Amino acid sequence: MRSASIILLFMIGSMGIHNIQCQEIGNKAEKVFSKIKYRPNKVQDITLTNDYGKRYKARVSFPENLHDKPPLIVALHYAGNYGTYKDFHDCLVAPGFKTLNAIIISPEGEEQLWTTENNIEKVRSIVHMASKYWNIDQNKVVIMGYSNGGNGSWFFAEHYPELFSAAIPMASSYPLKSKIIIPVYAIHGAKDELFLVSKTEKHINNSIKKGSNITFIKNERLSHFEACAYSKELKKSTKWLQNIWNIK
Repeated sequence: MRSASIILLFMIGSMGIHNIQCQEIGNKAEKVFSKIKYRPNKVQDITLTNDYGKRYKARVSFPENLHDKPPLIVALHYAGNYGTYKDFHDCLVAPGFKTLNAIIISPEGEEQLWTTENNIEKVRSIVHMASKYWNIDQNKVVIMGYSNGGNGSWFFAEHYPELFSAAIPMASSYPLKSKIIIPVYAIHGAKDELFLVSKTEKHINNSIKKGSNITFIKNERLSHFEACAYSKELKKSTKWLQNIWNIK
């Protein structure tokens, strides 16, 4: 009995130490995030820490005016190496949302799917800390992405709708299993070689039958491997966002 009691006390003590360590890591993550400087109309490369103490990089751009609570765009890049998030941010996302006056953050996916535990916690942490330190409008948080990131956008819209007001998946194919609670603006190229538009359209139509609010935009000219050319289509989504946010 005495040995069992000692073991139990050791386990309780170890759990307490673990909880303290997790809290310290969480505090460190917030401390790193809170030190990001607001630089209007400038792109910044930053290094963040997730809730488990793992470091990762991201590119962020702030709007010119932060007097009003800005929207937040969390942009998930397509498959690629560790620097892919930079080109994705600069050639597609920033030009596409230029008129929205939003904070845009593009984290690196670390050569993983956006549905891995690491990337799920990364995205959730970004939304949480942006709400706390960037004074964003929590009713205007958007998840978007292209290809691998587009599939990630569908995933977060399906499984974490409480974090976002809308989703904009692009050039993606995701088998939706349930009704999407938040509005979705899906963009796809008719000449997409990787994700056939017919298959994507089938997934979307099945989800609409379940009650999802999905606007499907098909570009007749574009293929999969010219992501930057989709910036014009992405610009059109800003009017859709303003409508669902009731902005006149």
